[in-house]
Amino acid sequence: MKNRNTQIIIAFIILILVAAAIFWFFFLKTTPVTTPGGDTTQPGFSPFGTSTRRTGPGTPPGQGGATSTTSASPIPVLRLLSNTPVGGYGASTTASTTIIRWVDRGRGSILETTGDSLDIKKLSNTLVPRIYQSQWNKNISAFIASVIPENSARQNTIYTEMMPQASSTGGTDSSTSLFELKGKTLPDGITSYSVSPKKDKVFFFSVQNGRGTGYISAITGGALTQIFDTPITQVTTDWPEENTIVITTKGVSNENGFLYFINPKTGVWKKIAGPIPGLTAVVNHDASYALISARGVDGTIQTGIYRVASSTMINAVIQTLADKCTWGNFYKNLIYCAVPSRPVAGSYPEDWYTGIVSFSDKIWQMNATTGEINLVANIIGQSDRPIDGFNLGTDSKDNFLFFMNKTDLSLWSLDLVSSKSTN
Repeated sequence: MKNRNTQIIIAFIILILVAAAIFWFFFLKTTPVTTPGGDTTQPGFSPFGTSTRRTGPGTPPGQGGATSTTSASPIPVLRLLSNTPVGGYGASTTASTTIIRWVDRGRGSILETTGDSLDIKKLSNTLVPRIYQSQWNKNISAFIASVIPENSARQNTIYTEMMPQASSTGGTDSSTSLFELKGKTLPDGITSYSVSPKKDKVFFFSVQNGRGTGYISAITGGALTQIFDTPITQVTTDWPEENTIVITTKGVSNENGFLYFINPKTGVWKKIAGPIPGLTAVVNHDASYALISARGVDGTIQTGIYRVASSTMINAVIQTLADKCTWGNFYKNLIYCAVPSRPVAGSYPEDWYTGIVSFSDKIWQMNATTGEINLVANIIGQSDRPIDGFNLGTDSKDNFLFFMNKTDLSLWSLDLVSSKSTN
C-alpha cells in the first residue's frame, strides 16, 4: 500500500512537470526575430512604405576610410536625413550607391549617409559655425559656403576642403572617419555664387562701389577672371549648363524682373525673359527650358514653362514658385516642384521669402516637352510635420530628390525610383 501511494505521488509530480513544460513551450517561449544578415535594427521613418534597397558589402568609394555597419533594414521612400538645421548638401552617385553629405548649420560638422543605408556618420568636428548655404565639388570633398560671422549681418564666403585628420603619431589616421576642414576666406563683397556643371569652377557675383561684377575661378581658388561689369546689383545666379550662366534680378511682386543668359567665356549678356512682375526662374541643364514664376492676379502665383528656342511660354498648370523647383540632371526635360497644397493669397515672392506665408507641399513632376504632369509624392500627412520645400536637387542619375524644409531647415530625401510604385 505504501509503494502504491509513492507511485501515485511520483506520477502526479511527472504530470505537473509535463504540463508546465507544455505551457512554457507554447505560451512563454520567445524567439528573436532577425532580418537577413543578423540585423536587428528597427526600420526608420517610413511614410510611403519601404523600398527593397539593401546595403552592399563594404564601404562605397570616396568615403575616406570611413567604416560602415551593414544594415538590412528597408530604406524609407521619404526619409528624414537631418532633423537639425542644415547649411547645404551635396550628392555623388557611384556605380553602387548615392552618397549624400551635408553641413550642420550650427557647428559646421559634416555628416554623411548613402541611399542604401540608414547609417549616418559624422565626418568632421571642425567648428565652423553659422554656415547657411553651400555648394559642393564633384566628389563632395570640398565646398563654397556662406557664413554669417558672430555679431554681424554681413556674409563671408569661404572655400573649405575636407582633409584626412592627422593621427597622434603623425601621418593620416585611417582608423577613424573624421576629417578636418581647411580652407580660406574669399574676397569681400560676394553676394551670390554658383558652381559649374562639371563642378570644377565657380562663378562669383560681387558688388563693389555700387556696381555688380562677375568673376570666374577654379573651385579650389586661385586667380579671379572678371567677365563683366554691370549697374545691376540685386541678382540671383545659377550655372546650369557649361556655356550658360544665369542671372535673374531678385523678384519683387511690384517690380518687373528679368532673366538673362551670360556666356562665361565672353561675358556677353542675352535677355531671355522680362519685364515680368515678381519674376523668379530656374533653368534646366541644357539651357533649353526655364520654369518661370511671377505675380498672378489677386495675389496668386502664375507659373509657366518658357521654351528658349522658340521664345514661347506654356502654362505649367501647377502653381508654385521657381525657388521650390529643380530640373533633373539625367532627364533634362523633367522638373520636380514642391507645390503648395492650398494656394494662399499674398505678395509673391517676398511674402514667402520673409516667412509671412508658408506652405504644406506635395511633390509634382512635369515634362517640359510634352506638358504632362504627375504627382510624385503626396507628403501631406505622410511625414511627421508640414514640409515647405526649398533648395531642391537630384543626384546625377535622378534616383533621389533632395530638399530642405523652410520651416525648420531639416533635410529630406525622396526615392524617385521606389515612389513610382506607391502612386
